[in-house]
Amino acid sequence: MKKFFTEQLLAWNREQNTRTMPWKGIKDPYKIWLSEIILQQTRVEQGLPYYEQFITAYPTVQHLAAAPEEEVFRMWQGLGYYARCKNMLAAARQIVAAHNGVYPSTYEQIQELKGIGPYTAAAIASFAFNSPHAVLDGNVFRVLARYFGIFTPADSTAGKKEFAALAQELLPPGQSAVYNQSIMDFGAVVCKPQQPACNQCPLAARCIAFKQQTIAQLPVKSKKLVIKKRYFYYIVLSYKDQVLIRKRTGNDIWQNLHEFILIEMPGPVDAGELQAFTAFKELIQDIPCTLQGISPVFKQQLTHQTIYSQFLLLTAAKAPALAGYTAVPRTRLNSYAFPKTITDFLQNRSLGLF
Repeated sequence: MKKFFTEQLLAWNREQNTRTMPWKGIKDPYKIWLSEIILQQTRVEQGLPYYEQFITAYPTVQHLAAAPEEEVFRMWQGLGYYARCKNMLAAARQIVAAHNGVYPSTYEQIQELKGIGPYTAAAIASFAFNSPHAVLDGNVFRVLARYFGIFTPADSTAGKKEFAALAQELLPPGQSAVYNQSIMDFGAVVCKPQQPACNQCPLAARCIAFKQQTIAQLPVKSKKLVIKKRYFYYIVLSYKDQVLIRKRTGNDIWQNLHEFILIEMPGPVDAGELQAFTAFKELIQDIPCTLQGISPVFKQQLTHQTIYSQFLLLTAAKAPALAGYTAVPRTRLNSYAFPKTITDFLQNRSLGLF
């Protein structure tokens, strides 16, 4: 059963796999690493233009390591999961400082880089150096769970160990790169999460989930995703041609991105009445200002959170001074990296508010 699985998968890759991506088949560990970081929690269609932009702007790890942080974050803008960008830049500088700009070639050294876990290390080691390390991403978990009928939760400690051992056992000697790419592509185009192409699947004859009609139940996850709703009210406070912004810090979402004055409420409120709330008065208490307009609600869906944002445009009667915030010219706002919900607001000129 295991031999059949590997042989059929490799045959499918040779004869039927038409999935193309610019990083497939290359051996440059820097480009492979860049593609893997960009594609974490991101669809290929969305990540592809970002990959091309980064490769053009920073053709080598030395170029990326030397790039200004603000410039890199601005290029990442809209891709989400900004901790990836911060770790990517830190890892590039780590490679230059600790490895003389040469990308490390062993699984262990690769995993020591900032932001790289077992999956990414295995992908880089196998694709760039053909090292015998099996990858385990969502596509691989799904293919293995269905074919072998594994009901152990994939997100449990026991499940991770079971899948890792099986994936490693299936790895054909000397063919880790092509095998890993094959199973990832197979999960993306044949053994899909919804409506898998079972009638075209070369593994269907021995697939346990197909035989037992348990395809929709696999892979099993023990933790149910809970989506939290958050309500952000941004105060766009202007004086003459300048507006107050700050860089987000801490361990919350959008770390290192910029934003306007933020008041987060526990639930939705009437934005027009926000100035009567204590949170607003405590923040803007010494700044006389006039309300110029209110935006519609902008929605941004994250993996674990839904962000509802609304923008209040206020004009100050005098130069505002607010701890932690900096006044910048409106004309220079596009040189700062903002979360997508704010860039959507800034780019929506049809609102006629900003």
